[in-house]
Amino acid sequence: MSIQLIPAAQIDRLKWDSCVHYATQPLFTGYTWFLNAVSKEWSGLVEGDYETVLPLFHGRDMLLRKVYRQPWHLAPGGPFSRHVMSRPRILSLLRALPSRTRELLLAWEGNISLAGLRSRREKRFLLPLYDAYPVLSEKFTAAVTAPEEPWAYIQPSPEEITAFWMHHAPDYKGKEKDRHRYHRIIYQAMHRGQWIPTAIKKPESGLLAAGGFVSGHGYVFRLLHAHTPDASGRTAMTELYRSMAESWCGRPVMLDFNGDTAGEAFGATLIHYTLIHKD
Repeated sequence: MSIQLIPAAQIDRLKWDSCVHYATQPLFTGYTWFLNAVSKEWSGLVEGDYETVLPLFHGRDMLLRKVYRQPWHLAPGGPFSRHVMSRPRILSLLRALPSRTRELLLAWEGNISLAGLRSRREKRFLLPLYDAYPVLSEKFTAAVTAPEEPWAYIQPSPEEITAFWMHHAPDYKGKEKDRHRYHRIIYQAMHRGQWIPTAIKKPESGLLAAGGFVSGHGYVFRLLHAHTPDASGRTAMTELYRSMAESWCGRPVMLDFNGDTAGEAFGATLIHYTLIHKD
């Protein structure tokens, strides 16, 4: 199994995107438009003639040395393959990682037993929306109810969503950089007709909850969300998810909560990603 590390500028984008499109588990996070929106500084592990691909972003450590990592809090970054994503294939990719790889999130669940690598499971909640809403809602807990309050549903602009997210989402190092990343991702998704903005407010108040989803390959994927810290905000966030499920039910798609444990209240299926740390 031949695996190369190729800088983004030298990657055959048509072959790369074709691999993602026809992968056994495709997702928009593997396409070059998404990778370039996150950062121009990335490379890819490529198996054979683009049979399997795994993106790796560049960064700098405390000594300003070049390191490889994924901004995994945004979304999983692969790998994507036309073949079955077997454990031997995963291990071959991990063995081919550059020595200064720090961390990456694999859209794969399994045991990793390689020297110098540590792994832990990250939750992923998926809610199949195939059924009609009366059948789908039978899975919901008592925390998810049809709206009784006079909610107002709006479609906010990218700037409104990211400003609300900046104000109400928990602070962390690099949050401002992520705001710009989200802007670029959102506008790229809008250009492709895949962006789904949604927000909830009360007639007499400002926004209580806002979120943005990306559709494609059988998923409605939560990219970002935030809500006010009070009870009204938490209730509005639950209603935002409920209204998305109702709007998309009866279609061959799954609502991907992307790690948000709110999926539990909707009876979503729990699976796991694997977060890799390289010593």
